[in-house]
Amino acid sequence: MTLALAESRTLRFGAFTAFYFAQGVPIGLLQISMAAWLAAQGAGAAEIGTFIGIITLPWALKLISGPFMDRFSFPAMGRRRPWVMAAQGGLTVSLLALALVPEPVDLATLTALGFVVMAFAAVQDVAVDGMAIDLLAEEERGRANALMAFGQVAGYSAFSALCGLLLAQFGLAAAALACAATVALIFAFIAVCRERAGERLLPWSAGAAGSAPAPTTNVLGMFKDLARTLILPMSLALVTAEFFMRAAGGVFITVAPVFAVQTLGYEDHVYSAWYGPLSGVAAFIGILFGPAIDRFGGKRLLAAGLIGTAATAAAFAATQTLWGNGTFVAAMLLAHLIASQVVFVAMIALFMNICRQRIAATQFAIYMSLANLSRSAGAFLAAGVSGGLSDALNFGLVGLLAGVGLACLALFNPARHARDIERLDAADAAGATEAADIAHDEAPLAKQ
Repeated sequence: MTLALAESRTLRFGAFTAFYFAQGVPIGLLQISMAAWLAAQGAGAAEIGTFIGIITLPWALKLISGPFMDRFSFPAMGRRRPWVMAAQGGLTVSLLALALVPEPVDLATLTALGFVVMAFAAVQDVAVDGMAIDLLAEEERGRANALMAFGQVAGYSAFSALCGLLLAQFGLAAAALACAATVALIFAFIAVCRERAGERLLPWSAGAAGSAPAPTTNVLGMFKDLARTLILPMSLALVTAEFFMRAAGGVFITVAPVFAVQTLGYEDHVYSAWYGPLSGVAAFIGILFGPAIDRFGGKRLLAAGLIGTAATAAAFAATQTLWGNGTFVAAMLLAHLIASQVVFVAMIALFMNICRQRIAATQFAIYMSLANLSRSAGAFLAAGVSGGLSDALNFGLVGLLAGVGLACLALFNPARHARDIERLDAADAAGATEAADIAHDEAPLAKQ
């Protein structure tokens, strides 16, 4: 039986969930478990901070790989699948290399290999997002993105716990091998699935290019297309809304742990022990909102998520008398995380919908990079002003930023953006026809 992602919705949903789970595996090992393990090995805060900063750098540079994926492809194996396979294979090999690091661990070697591991994970992320834009119908993207977001959270939640145990009991080699084996299974899965029926399974197999959009052959033209698309009015409106909604998240992740430890008096490991599982619960509940995004539209669900984010932050700021009740605090945290998950899933679906297929990997990578930068901006904002604000005002700031994002979202009109894209595509097609006609007319003159 031929497995083709384009032919089966169930297979598509399962594949994209698995790919995002694979991205979560190295995050669980390197960003969560490894930091605590290094501290137990005697590493200081500066060393651990440098380690985390370097290994996460590839995620901020994802947009660099997008142009290569839009420019270069091997259509006989599918437009995106060769990139996904290459990144997944590289992720497996780099995790195996991590298992060979001798103990006691040399931090410089560990950092270098961690950077390589995360680079392959980030490239895989860009390739999978491009594949999703190519293969998912617009009415499927809400459900698919909910499953993808859940897959990543499930990956890093499961492997942060597993790797924490393996590192403590057996060392780095055991943890890295467990991660490599899991990622290798997902590599085997994509190795037996085609993007579209009739394409080659492997480079030397029989098959031909399917109906995937042709790659861009003119690099300068690609960047011209990209610039014209990014500055469309509705693209700018959604990016502006994204800035405020993600900045709200940046403020929250900065002030919440400080509030929990310094104001409420929780130990840091208690906060982490609650935050991780509650994030997993929120991600699972987020799956339920996927069909609603497909049915009612990403804009409506994103608005609902922003309303929930603003409401939970404002309600928590106004109920200081209940802050001593641990159940109330946990319930409010869960409510906020659920609203944030809806925002995340709906935002991804909307950005997928406004991408042009032939530059989709680059365009989407830029949108996601801007999202990461916006969250960092929120964190820097919190660092600059939170010390002068009360806890209630800090959470009020989260609600305010979410509210501004909601106001900006009201300016976004998906139908107008679709018309603008059609206009650009029609102009490009007319230009290509005119250029072909000129070349045809000049050919006899050249012979003379």
